[in-house]
Amino acid sequence: MTDPRGVALLPASGEWVYDPLPHRATALGASAPVVVNLNAAPAGTRTDYSIALDQLQARYPGCTTVSLVVAWFGNAVDVTQCAIYPATNVSAGPSDAFVDGTWAAESWRCSGLTAASPGLIPLSTSGGSAVYGGTPSDPSVVRCIRDLRGRGLRVVFYPFLLMDCAGYPWRGRITFAGADISAAATSAVAGFLGSASASQFTRDTTALTVAYVGAPTDWTFRRMILHYANLCVIAGGVDLFLIGSELRGLEILRGPGWTKAGTLTSSGAATWDYPFVAGLAQLAADVRGIFDAASLPRAALKNLIAYSADWSDWMGVQHVDSSGQWPHLDALYAHPAIDLVSFDNYLPLSDWTTGDGGLDAANWNVPAPSAWPPTPATMNGLGLSSTPSLWDKTYLKANIEGGEKYDWFYADSTNQGRGPDPGGSDLQVSRPEADRLAQNRSPYAADQQPLANKQLRWWWHNSHQAIYDAGDGLGFAPHGPATAWAPQSKSIIFAEFGFPSCDRATNQPNVFYDPKSSESFTPFWSIWDPAAGATYQPRRDDLLARLALESVVEYWTTDGHNAVSAAGLPMVEPTFMVAWNWDARPFPAFPALSLWGDAANWPTGTWLNGKDFGVAPALPDPPPIPPPPQTFPNLAGQGWSVRYRPVFATAVAAHVTGRESRFGRNSTALWQIDMSFDRLSAGIVGDLATLAGFYDAMRGAAMPFLVPVPAELGLGATLLCRFAQDQADFEEFMRQVFAAGAVTLVSVR
Repeated sequence: MTDPRGVALLPASGEWVYDPLPHRATALGASAPVVVNLNAAPAGTRTDYSIALDQLQARYPGCTTVSLVVAWFGNAVDVTQCAIYPATNVSAGPSDAFVDGTWAAESWRCSGLTAASPGLIPLSTSGGSAVYGGTPSDPSVVRCIRDLRGRGLRVVFYPFLLMDCAGYPWRGRITFAGADISAAATSAVAGFLGSASASQFTRDTTALTVAYVGAPTDWTFRRMILHYANLCVIAGGVDLFLIGSELRGLEILRGPGWTKAGTLTSSGAATWDYPFVAGLAQLAADVRGIFDAASLPRAALKNLIAYSADWSDWMGVQHVDSSGQWPHLDALYAHPAIDLVSFDNYLPLSDWTTGDGGLDAANWNVPAPSAWPPTPATMNGLGLSSTPSLWDKTYLKANIEGGEKYDWFYADSTNQGRGPDPGGSDLQVSRPEADRLAQNRSPYAADQQPLANKQLRWWWHNSHQAIYDAGDGLGFAPHGPATAWAPQSKSIIFAEFGFPSCDRATNQPNVFYDPKSSESFTPFWSIWDPAAGATYQPRRDDLLARLALESVVEYWTTDGHNAVSAAGLPMVEPTFMVAWNWDARPFPAFPALSLWGDAANWPTGTWLNGKDFGVAPALPDPPPIPPPPQTFPNLAGQGWSVRYRPVFATAVAAHVTGRESRFGRNSTALWQIDMSFDRLSAGIVGDLATLAGFYDAMRGAAMPFLVPVPAELGLGATLLCRFAQDQADFEEFMRQVFAAGAVTLVSVR
């Protein structure tokens, strides 16, 4: 497989999930600390993060960049109510790190806060467990950045917002419910940004954290970004610092000075009143000031700054009430503190239906358009000579600068979610509607390149104007002076790109399957299969995800499509083409272990870990892959009677509409097995020795083993189980066994 040049490191949350040092912490409600980041190799001192990075570098030696994604949380989509805050699931009890062979006290710290700080906002729970891990502790983030650099990797620092509110929506939903084009909209944006200033932060290079002298409960966006700019200084700098991403609902808010024509800057460039865009520009300048003051100037792709827009509006935003599209982010792209034009690239590479594949298959051999804009008669041609197939890289590459959102578009297209195939088969699919269902495609018109999100080449080489209907009979057409964007002045990067391992992923790569979220979808036309214990599950397709990822990387890096300015600046900078995602929880511990709530999303998600597409993964030392499970011993004197009890767990996802959906946390039931004994003869020495040895080999409740089950239960020949008890030694285990007259086992997934 062609290696991605960069990967985004998830899961973004987890107090010590990125720490190269082992860490112990006390969970809320617990009485003693436990080790939290040695899940893959519990007998050693090499952390989950370190094993995961070993696996990354062995699997993708051509990967040179890691984007470290670190989350704070938002608790409302109403910008006037949305707090932006760090959070933790640990108590103020003992917490320490394993440093130089000994445990040293080190509590969770973030922006001057600890677990004992008053006013912390707790994370929501489901089924008794937190929905998210906590914000990574400051010292662990610093150690991670330094470790990544020590491995020879470039580092992108990516502050991220996870939404912890009803429906767990996308951060791009945060917006203002009041009147647009108003002073109230400007005021709401100002409240969200906050007033934190660079002078309010103090770096502690010994404790590896940053203090904040503003109000401890100042839950605002500027505090988050300026905090992490200072933390990156402590770490010695990064190659690229993002000041945010995909905050679409805030970007598009208009202040009272907004008009179709806009106003002119002192240099004669067109600009419009978008208060959040102006706030981002000021924030970029403040971060640049922090870096410059710390002697971390930009140079040779180091200490750069960018904001990453959503793929849907990176070229401009359409205002339906004003009948046009405006290049709202150009003022930010042109700002001297911004070094790169970034967007999260989840643009579609196919429009493949069920059945025969639809119009793409039918127009496979038809010549591709030779001029832009294409005509309705030529816009569908692909110009391919092979046999039509969704799994054809020449097809996928042809749609990087072609097809939907380049030559043509759907005027009306919605994903309705799973239901009967509109094509008439007996399949369940993610159903499109309206124009996409009918494949009623519309071509772009002359001078409408900014409406086509794939027109990177045109966008980079040209100046930009607003496009709107001025009532002159021309419809959507360019009007007014150009913006401040200077053609070919800054490279374009993809702070995110990727594809879920899901059927027809390339039809709609921006969606993901997560039943707890109101944003949970699978791509248009994707097939769902019946699954044991559940009605349907999305159909998995690792091969298509692999081919699509390869197509994007190869198209812009080795196939000769990238452009270079006269000054030697590449149109697309490959260094910061970052694939989503690699997880700091190593495979197979993630997703095999049940302690992580998102493990069930791994099969069809965007994770690259473990999805080696037919190539065996490189194993770290010590290897995380356990030996084949042993079988519970047959004890000659046991005289067991056995009771099997299924255990179910259901979660409820509240949607923003008020509707609730329910889903099983496990695809099949877990089982509790109580083995009540009539006698376990002390006279049969072999029984005791066998049970003692087996319990010790299984490390109490740590290691799984097989247990034979009756055929009438319909569970197959065996269940994979663990001891329910987790005692330190066999003697204590046996005391409990004889006191209760039973051994309890629990099945595992």
